[in-house]
Amino acid sequence: MRIAIITTGFSKDAADYGGAAAFHNLVRELSLQQDIDISVFAFYYPFDQPEYNFYNAKVFSFASSGKLNELKKFNIWRNCEKKFAAEHRKEKFDIVHSMWAGESGFVASRFSRKFKIPFIANIAGGELAGIEEIGYGSRIKQVQRYFVDRTFSKAQVIISGSDFIIDKIKTYYDETILSKVQIIPFGVDDSMFFVKEADPGATDAPALISVANIVPVKSHDTLFKALKIVNEKYPALQLECYGRDDRNVLEDLAWSNGVAGNVISGGFKDYEKVPDVLNKGAIFVSSSLYESENMSAIEAAFCGLPVVSTAVGAAPEITEHVAPPGDFETLAEKIIYVIENYPAEKQKALNKRAELVEKYSLKTAVQNFINLYKSLV
Repeated sequence: MRIAIITTGFSKDAADYGGAAAFHNLVRELSLQQDIDISVFAFYYPFDQPEYNFYNAKVFSFASSGKLNELKKFNIWRNCEKKFAAEHRKEKFDIVHSMWAGESGFVASRFSRKFKIPFIANIAGGELAGIEEIGYGSRIKQVQRYFVDRTFSKAQVIISGSDFIIDKIKTYYDETILSKVQIIPFGVDDSMFFVKEADPGATDAPALISVANIVPVKSHDTLFKALKIVNEKYPALQLECYGRDDRNVLEDLAWSNGVAGNVISGGFKDYEKVPDVLNKGAIFVSSSLYESENMSAIEAAFCGLPVVSTAVGAAPEITEHVAPPGDFETLAEKIIYVIENYPAEKQKALNKRAELVEKYSLKTAVQNFINLYKSLV
């Protein structure tokens, strides 16, 4: 089978995980499968790298810099279509698969119609979000909302990574769109994310750990408000925060919420080092306002950590300790409960790992996508 993946950006090489490690890993593993030929068409990243190999996949990229306006985007889409057509003439594509259902989905829908190829669209980010107060999500941007609507109307199959996204689709679309949806989570590489020390141990105040870039949708403000409440009972408890902080706001957020002495900034960690970071923690906490799948929480669960999270993405499917987005008081209650019952909660997390691996492993994801491709060819 010959699969064309259309995306806004992709890894520049095997060491570049960027902001979408799950996508990186999926393409890597699909490209290594027998009888699967993967071509990736990346609009805006990497720069000045028009054609290169990524494992057994061929990647075509079309941008020369990150400075884009609408005209430059249109020219990139046009050049992408020309390249797609040339590759399709050499050997026909069997499936066109868009990662993200915005601009890449819109362009992929055009390819599908023009070349009469089955079209799959993956929801992989904020396509169904509309959080006005932080300006996040395609639902609050008319043009982006049009791209998503168009993608959904033209796709044969729409891929969701969680029940949370299914509920969002039910909110905005009718049964015609909902009937196209299949749940296929992105997979976690269980050869990277595993329990390095299975002893549950015991402690009065286990260290908390968060892995999330410091951006508004991750809502560290919610996390720090919750931590303030937890620290009233556990004054010595520390929260280790890892993630990119391009605007240098983490320290100010901690100070403004009165938890500066309890927050340790670990900074950005290369993806290969994240498993070591997780295995040094005791309880994973996530405070996001929106996630399509919540990969960091799943990766933490693969490492045997109890997870406390806002109820976004797959979090409600991997842990019972969830709070409504933005509800710092309930989030604090859940954290305190896990601390007070830590040995039992740790053991539950370890016992649950096998079930999670079966559902969310990279191997499972690859096979699920291959089965879907075969069903449409």
